[in-house]
Amino acid sequence: SKIRRVEVATGEVTTLAGSGEEGDADGVGDAAEFCHPYGVAISPDGCALFVADQCNDKIRRVEVATGEVTTVAGSGTRGSADGVGDAAEFEGPAGIASSPDGSTLLVASDDGLRQVCVAAPPPPPSFAPIVVPPSTLGADFAKTRGDASLPEGKVTFLVGDDEERIEHVSKNNLCARSPVFRTMFGIGMKERDAAEVTVSHTDLVSFTALIDYLLSDKFDLGEEEGRAQRALDLRELAQMYQVPRLELLCAQALQESVAPATAVPLLEAAHTMSDGRLLAQCRRFVADHAAEVRASGGVEQLRDLGVAKGLLGDALDQVAELKGTVAALNGTQG
Repeated sequence: SKIRRVEVATGEVTTLAGSGEEGDADGVGDAAEFCHPYGVAISPDGCALFVADQCNDKIRRVEVATGEVTTVAGSGTRGSADGVGDAAEFEGPAGIASSPDGSTLLVASDDGLRQVCVAAPPPPPSFAPIVVPPSTLGADFAKTRGDASLPEGKVTFLVGDDEERIEHVSKNNLCARSPVFRTMFGIGMKERDAAEVTVSHTDLVSFTALIDYLLSDKFDLGEEEGRAQRALDLRELAQMYQVPRLELLCAQALQESVAPATAVPLLEAAHTMSDGRLLAQCRRFVADHAAEVRASGGVEQLRDLGVAKGLLGDALDQVAELKGTVAALNGTQG
């Protein structure tokens, strides 16, 4: 009994492991023995083969690079006992498959479908509090003293489609706090001497919050209702104007805002922003609080915000009460 390897491109066949004699021995290459090896599964990384060694009633592992064979589970005595390693028993294991993360094998044998853990599952994602560094407000403004390159005067911003006004803001102070404003009002730029600047990419509330933070370190997202969306909008401005501490404050607020009514919209936002941390947190919340998410209208949000993109990942598989409903909703979209 052998484990053979076939090169697809050339058809060349080589023996990876097994002496050709029926037996039961771990070892390297032809020093190893099998007895009617049946099912084979490869690990996700391609480094190992797992073999259902049917007549030895064992699960064997073959290292692809070296041909080394070891026994993963099974005492060699036919039975159905659960246990660790050689304390477990199988009855004629035949079919075998690996989980996508390589941590678990599913084995079909005469005693039913068995599960073999071959690696510790990955730890759940950490949602430790985001650390926001101390304010640099004083140090930033201190740098304006004696800097002849800073612009003179004030600017009025015309914000949004309605060009709502934020009036008489010191260009000097804006330059001290944001490298983008420093460039905007720098030497040679048309905004340097402009009395008014149009800002069309945001709304008055969000842009006012940005200016308030730059001038005073004020960070106030207002009432709880709508807080998550305000944090998203302000975070986008913080990224645009290169204000990293404000971005972290917004990220911190978003982390604290994950709740039954916000988990799904934040899931979509995290995907759009490529925020893996927030995406993982929202997935975990949906899995752990399925009933609350459903009660708050989360199932309809899942339909509207694109479950087809797979944003929930493994979390959806863990939540049967959501999975069936979401599948039905997706089916009605035509």
